[in-house]
Amino acid sequence: MPLKNWPAVLSLSVISVLPAAVYASDPADLPLPPRGFDARDANIPHGKVDVSVSYPTRNYGMRKVTVYMPPGYSTSQKYPVVYLHHGIGGNEVSWIGQGSNEGNADNIMDYLYSKQMAKPMIVVMPSGKMDGADDFARFANFGDVLLNDLIPWVEKTYSAATDADLRAISGLSMGGGQTFNFGFPNTDVFHYIGPYSAAPNTQQPSQTIKDVAAVKNNVKLIFISCGSTDGLIGNSRNYHDFLDQNNIDHIYQIEPNEGHTKTVWNRSFYNFAQRIFLDGGATGAGGAGGAGGAGGAGETAGNGGSAGDGSGNGGSAGDGSGSGAGAGDGSGNGGGVPGGAVTTGSSATTGGQVSSSASGGTDEDTPVTEDSGCSVSVPGSEPGTPPWRFGIHLAAIGAMLFGARARRNRG
Repeated sequence: MPLKNWPAVLSLSVISVLPAAVYASDPADLPLPPRGFDARDANIPHGKVDVSVSYPTRNYGMRKVTVYMPPGYSTSQKYPVVYLHHGIGGNEVSWIGQGSNEGNADNIMDYLYSKQMAKPMIVVMPSGKMDGADDFARFANFGDVLLNDLIPWVEKTYSAATDADLRAISGLSMGGGQTFNFGFPNTDVFHYIGPYSAAPNTQQPSQTIKDVAAVKNNVKLIFISCGSTDGLIGNSRNYHDFLDQNNIDHIYQIEPNEGHTKTVWNRSFYNFAQRIFLDGGATGAGGAGGAGGAGGAGETAGNGGSAGDGSGNGGSAGDGSGSGAGAGDGSGNGGGVPGGAVTTGSSATTGGQVSSSASGGTDEDTPVTEDSGCSVSVPGSEPGTPPWRFGIHLAAIGAMLFGARARRNRG
């Protein structure tokens, strides 16, 4: 059965193993997202969006950032964070709202959560250009601000995880160049790197990847995307070729017949967001007790616990290894939830099944200021069955693939 037709749980049980092990010279040819994936849907929970919040910098005064928090956001847990960057004509609101020229990150995350296809995470969308003589300098100067001003502020202000395993960097066009330029020299800070339609500010791979072994050891997912007719595709292809030549695992997604467009960026963020933080996270669930016992709490790695013991006692906590689910014993005892189970709100487990009760946060509904988009001058489905129904079988698949990945010679 084609992967895209399998139930939503497969995207979490199996994709949590596959993306970082992708190594191929050909484009990934990922399927198109479902219709409406980037549109606002009044019938699903919405995350809360703090629009154009000010934060202090050491050298540039107060600067603006927009922060998306998932439905059910709670300060009682720590969330992974993705830092998502705009293009040359954009700002901190270019990735949100129906009127955005660049992307609809808030709608995409709401959709993914409604289908239980992504780990709950915080999405930080900064105004990614400081002062400088030209646009390249202004975007380059943001690197120091990101690392030494914005990330510490986010981790102090929001319930954000501080581990590099739970931190990603991504962006479009000039922001895609920033993602290459800031991500690869700092693999101790970002373990997921996702540039889309990278612009000419992109440095050469030999400049940003000085230590191939560090990239192989530290980075869990590299996701490079571009439209097939984009005049800037050479910037993405240079990295794809370099990574191939050095046997560095990555996904290379080319969107057919697309140029330098919002369509590419929304599809890219959709594909990137559902593949990050699956080896870790803040929402692991424990095993379910066979007689109504409470499941053991998942550790921050988000892995399922063992089976309930049938006497009303929950399964043990997740083991932190990124795989495994306890099987039910056939006498009414619940199996553990597969590793990386996602909740959007509160969840309870009974008899090996998961039921979710999502309570969405309020949406600011703040009008989005139109921006000029990315104006660089360049040369001429649907997930099926309720999640976790096939958890036991898929956990076995995941464990098998995890073992294969562990045995793989990474060159």
